[in-house]
Amino acid sequence: MKKISVILIAILTLFMFACSEKDDNPTEVNVYGYKLDQFISNTVLRDLIDPNASDTLNFRNLFAYEIIASDGFSPRNSSYAGYDLTWNFFKEGFIVPSDNNRTWFPSELGLPGAFKVKNTTKFNLYRKVDVNSAGKTNTVELKGLTIHSIQNWNSVNEDAIKLSDLIQGITLSDSSNIRLISIDGYSKDYTPEQIAVGYYLMDSEVTTFTTLNELLPGSLKKFKKLASIEVTNSTEQDNSFANAPHDKKDITITVPESFSGYDSTILTDY
Repeated sequence: MKKISVILIAILTLFMFACSEKDDNPTEVNVYGYKLDQFISNTVLRDLIDPNASDTLNFRNLFAYEIIASDGFSPRNSSYAGYDLTWNFFKEGFIVPSDNNRTWFPSELGLPGAFKVKNTTKFNLYRKVDVNSAGKTNTVELKGLTIHSIQNWNSVNEDAIKLSDLIQGITLSDSSNIRLISIDGYSKDYTPEQIAVGYYLMDSEVTTFTTLNELLPGSLKKFKKLASIEVTNSTEQDNSFANAPHDKKDITITVPESFSGYDSTILTDY
């Protein structure tokens, strides 16, 4: 019996040594990332734009995304970038805890290395509109434009931008048409003359056409939740739009201290 006990102790010792050796030399080499789209609540953004709208609409498409590091760096600061990301790019990225909370993006997106932001702490979101002309799309952050104080539909002054500022840098022709497109795909066509007197109210998220409000039908004068503009029979847009200032951000999303409860992904080829 004593001999059997000695053998069992020897086997147990060897097993424990083997386990200890495995712990000291882990074979786990996977890198885990957390998809960025998990941190942006569509419901929160819907409530920011229109609390009465359907949550099935993707309000995250209405914003540009700035990635901010703990030391204040963002890709805006880099000469290799200088811009914020639209949702279709941002949502493909990851934050990697084992790499100092660095953001990683798939190589096929072709983003500059400046978007691999170390020690990411927050995301600043800015309301934007996409403008397409001659097959090219530009992203315009609304608060990067000149802000005007315009009387809204409740006869109260409100911050607004000129609709014509969204299409600056585009040469129009006599046959040009300007189509406003809402987040739900609803659209209406306007002439350059109508756009010239039009404004987009920043808080109300609706258009007003000042001198034409009494002449236009309701479906034209009150266009809501503008997402994009398509200009036809025109030149490609040639204009450098400014980023919205930091103090004009629409909302800030803070990176959580713990990623417990979020889904991780094994990353390869990044």
